This record gives sequence, structure tokens and C-alpha cells, in this order.
Amino acid sequence: MKGAYIDWLEGYFNKYPDVPKEVILKEDLLRQGINFTRGSVGNGADFRYKTYFLFTYDKTLRSELGEKDTFTVPEDLRLRSGIYNLLDTVIHVYHNTESPYLVDSVGGKRHLFLDGKPIAEVTFPKRPPYYGLTFEDGTVYEQVVSLVQDHVAFLTAYRICQYFMTKEECKFCDINMNVKQVGKYKDKFGDVDAIRDPDQAATVIETMVRCDDPEIPIRAIYMTSGSILKPIKGKNEMEFSLEYVRKIRDRIGGATPFILITQAHEKKEVRLLKDTGVTVYNPNIEIWDPKLFEALCPGKARHIGRELWLRRMIDSVDIMGEGNVSPNLVTGVEMAQPYGFKTVSEAVESNREGFEFMMSHGVIPHLDSWCIEKESALGGHPPIPLEFFIEVDRAWFEIWNKYKLPAVTGYGPMGGPGRAYYGNSAHVDMGFVK
Repeated sequence: MKGAYIDWLEGYFNKYPDVPKEVILKEDLLRQGINFTRGSVGNGADFRYKTYFLFTYDKTLRSELGEKDTFTVPEDLRLRSGIYNLLDTVIHVYHNTESPYLVDSVGGKRHLFLDGKPIAEVTFPKRPPYYGLTFEDGTVYEQVVSLVQDHVAFLTAYRICQYFMTKEECKFCDINMNVKQVGKYKDKFGDVDAIRDPDQAATVIETMVRCDDPEIPIRAIYMTSGSILKPIKGKNEMEFSLEYVRKIRDRIGGATPFILITQAHEKKEVRLLKDTGVTVYNPNIEIWDPKLFEALCPGKARHIGRELWLRRMIDSVDIMGEGNVSPNLVTGVEMAQPYGFKTVSEAVESNREGFEFMMSHGVIPHLDSWCIEKESALGGHPPIPLEFFIEVDRAWFEIWNKYKLPAVTGYGPMGGPGRAYYGNSAHVDMGFVK
């Protein structure tokens, strides 16, 4: 890229006049990451800091900052106003000390800078009153269940994926390395066990749901684990997950949507999930293209297989209902080299085919823009072109609109900037230009 980065960015505003500026800027921040000055974060006491609840979601690892360094960044942030008159936009933080984007504090207010120019106002997330509370064994509440995007309780019940044990892990994933990283920082995060205690999880979620702060209501519970191949404490994947669902539902009732992220299961198992209290079922297929699914998700390909995964996913709509089956797609990874597509148009067309197939069957995929985590197998890969993310978000929105589908339960509003609170992709911010 020649010239100022801000001119390059604004070139995309001109190239895609039908796409909200919020979408373009958000996707660039997700692919490039964000840097922070020490003045903008201070000691981290006045905002909801990053808990590393699932993956690192970082380009710059904490160890690279120094093992005794207390430097911390927010879990997510909001952009608004500024030179582009942005509507409120939530972005999950991908920390990168080499990013062209910098958050700094000027006159007591935080701003996003690009080429030394403030382009948007920045708000860090409010620290909830239950952060810092501990159980008798010293376990910190936010390491059991984290608050993300202001409104989501996120529980990683098992912080290890067993595909790593057979060297069949997804090549973009760093879940196992992340829990090891967190374990090195006991002064900050406390002791972190691979298995979350289900009673502690139920206690924390009840505390979150009962918190009377109107700024941070819990609108959804997300629960995931690494893929479970061998029993954990005598429980298979389904039995393991259901214990958490039952205990949480016993504490808080059935009003709050419960999203379970898991592998693809047969109808009878999905029915059991729904009967126990799961609202939304997310059998995360990760990538649409059949050859890339085998290359990048070898464990899922060998143990279940793409065709069976798709069949189970489609069948589950009969049980969960339209809008309540939402597999994840890691958009951008289909351009990972040497495996993937060489051109943006090929990669977008592959996704468009997947969107059409899934949405025509009442399955609504949700997108996560590929965050290239350093310790994953693809950790040294350069960022995927910005135009890919813009065009894939536009394709998702067009097909979602074509089939008049609802928003995915628990993922917040979709269909226009300034409304969504899902921070890992801008497809939820797509809509009509204001």
C-alpha cells in the first residue's frame, strides 16, 4: 500500500457506496487488530478487561509484552461519531501492537487514531460489579463465565479441544494454547482449570442475570467446549453439556436464550438439548468448501464428515425451528494459503453457495471474521484482503434478506448499523446506507 492508510481506507468507502462505513471500518479493525497506548488503558480498573475466555483473539501475545507486565486491553469496545459520523458499533478486540489503528486518550476521552488523526470516539465496556469476586477455592468469577459484548454470558465449559491430542485440530484454532497462556498469569486471572465447575458456572450466571445494572443486562448465554472425543469424568459430549444446561436452567429459569456451540448431533440428541433448555443449536461447520473443510478441519472431517454434518444440521431445524440453528463460519480462512482460494471472487462465491444452501433450509449461519492467532497452525498468515470481508458480508445480507429470515436468537439485532452488539463480524451491521 502506498500513501496514507486513511486514504486507502476511504478508497473502500468510495468503492462500496452501498455498504455502511461502519461495516468497512469494523472489518478492517477485525483483520488488522487494534493497538492501545498505556494512557488509554491505565491499570485496567475502570473497564471490562480481556479474560481470554476461549481463544487468544490476539496477534500480540501477552508474553511478548513481558510476563510481569500488567498491561491489559478491553474485551471489546464501541465506536461512534467522529469524522465519519459513525453509528454505535461494537468490535471485539484483537490486540496487535503493529496495527495501523491506535486507541489513545486525549483530554480524558478515548479516540481511535489512524495516521495520527482521530477518526472516531471510543468507549470501553463497563466493568460489572461481579468481576473480581472469587469462590472459596480462589476461582475468579470472570474466569468461569465472562461477560462479552455487554449482554452475553460466555461459558467455556471445557477449555481444551481433544482434536489437538490426535493432531487433527482446526488449523486456525488456538484454544489449547490459550488456556496455557492464561495459566501463566495467576496473579491476574487466578487458577484456571481446563474444566469449569458446573455449580460455579450456574452461580456466576445467576449472579450475572440477577445483576440490576440496566447497562449490562444478560440477553443470552453462550456455552461451548473444545470437541470431546473421549469421556470426561465418565461423560460423553452430550452428557457433559447437559449437566451445565440443567444446573443453569434450574437457577435462572427459561427466559434467557441459551446458545450451545457443539458438534453436529442426530435428531434425538438435538431434541434432548431443546427439552433440557437449549434455545439455539450451533453445530459449527467452520468452512463451506468440501476440500477446505477436510484440509483445515481434519478432526471434524474424519470423525463426522461434511455430508453427515450438513444432514444433521438441516435435520435439526425441524426440532429447533427457523432462526435457532446457527453454525459458525470462520470467514476469510478459505483464502488461507497454501490451501485456499487464490482470488477474492472465488472465496466469496464459495461462501455465497454455502449461504444459499443453508438459508434455503432455514439454517442461518453466523460469521466470525478470521482472527489470525499467532500460535495456531496458520499463525504467520498475512491478513486477508479487506474486500473479501466487505463482499462476503454483503452476500450474507442479500441472501438473509432474500429468504426473509429472522435474526438469530441471542445474537442481537441484525440488519443495519448502530443496532447490533455482536462484535466478531460486521455481517450483523449490514443494511441500508443511512
